[in-house]
Amino acid sequence: MPAIPRRSVLKASALAAVAATTGLPALVRAQSGSLKIGLITPLSGPQEFIGSYVKNGADVAIEQINKAGGILGRQVQLEIRDDKANPAAALAAARELLGAGVNLHTGGISSAVVLALGPVMQQEKGVFMTCGAGTEKMNHENYSPNLFRPGDAPDARTRAQAKLMAQKYPDITRWTGLVPDHEYGRTTWSIFVDALLEFYPAIAGKKPTVLEPILMPYGVSDYRNSITQALRQQADGVFNCTYGGDAITMFQQARGFGLMNRYKVVCDAANEFLVARGLKQQLPAQWTGMHYYAEANKGNAMSDRFVADYAAKTKDSEPLGWAAEAHASLYAYKQAIEKARSTDTEAVIAALKGLTWDTVTGPRTMRAEDNQAIKDVELVYLEPATTDRGYKVAQYVKVDGKTVIFPPTPGKKLTLRTA
Repeated sequence: MPAIPRRSVLKASALAAVAATTGLPALVRAQSGSLKIGLITPLSGPQEFIGSYVKNGADVAIEQINKAGGILGRQVQLEIRDDKANPAAALAAARELLGAGVNLHTGGISSAVVLALGPVMQQEKGVFMTCGAGTEKMNHENYSPNLFRPGDAPDARTRAQAKLMAQKYPDITRWTGLVPDHEYGRTTWSIFVDALLEFYPAIAGKKPTVLEPILMPYGVSDYRNSITQALRQQADGVFNCTYGGDAITMFQQARGFGLMNRYKVVCDAANEFLVARGLKQQLPAQWTGMHYYAEANKGNAMSDRFVADYAAKTKDSEPLGWAAEAHASLYAYKQAIEKARSTDTEAVIAALKGLTWDTVTGPRTMRAEDNQAIKDVELVYLEPATTDRGYKVAQYVKVDGKTVIFPPTPGKKLTLRTA
């Protein structure tokens, strides 16, 4: 057995003594070099639009954090991987990073991806924060202590939208949906239907008629068959759950058939300004959900700095919500690590639970029971306009997230009303 050099013994003893004196874990005191955090998000494929916002928002956060001294004195480095919004690609990326010792991760805007990552993170002792996945299952029947959502819950967002429809359009009672045939689409539509059946009778005094949704294929270039099916329906309101590049393609094709003109109100689940940027003055007027609307958060020092730094980096003065969610996730990690004085998985998880931290939309609190952040829901009404952007925000509504979110039921399936 080779002898251990006396210098190494002395160095290890010194580290242990410092750790014992300061009360810090020896692991943290012994670490040197950069602190690596994995970023797993779609950087190719139909959801590349959204993934690029996640990456840019994370880059801005890391630059800000490092400029301010890093985390526990260490500079932070992103290890970026493309998940293509595909569970298999995401699992391969996660296993690679976990195998290399990177235990903290963020990204994941696909519901299927995040649900697939939960068991792996738990088995391999990693932590994952989603920057926009919209499945309720991660906080309910598929709850994992290693998954966190630092943004708005799908039930809070979608219930707020249905409540707003009942308040503003009490006579629009025949609803249908344009629903991608996958986890996110089915989840969002089911919650919207449940909320319509709750809020229309309570607010408008009327029972809504909910038609069968039009199931839309995912990641394709031709939506004409689905659009033709939608044209056969007699609905006054439509809830659109297609998103990202798929949504832009679908709206462009639907315009040729005049589909959106048939509806008296269009409610879009979560595309923020993506469809508006794609269609510009051809955009059908619609409500859309926002993780973050920069204009509404002016005066928040963190938001103002985020917008300025994001514009300097990307030349885009209107960062969308996925960028803000990535930014929020990294500041959550920063505060949790500093609170725990450790990057150990169990210590970080314990520090994240119940954590209140500052974000570009104001303080958020991570619910300890199910790892779901409580934040306000931001909704905007978009109209086409003769401006440089080609659209404008005509109305803006902020809903207190605590008033619309479901209570925590980790490990239990939600029971939803059906039409």
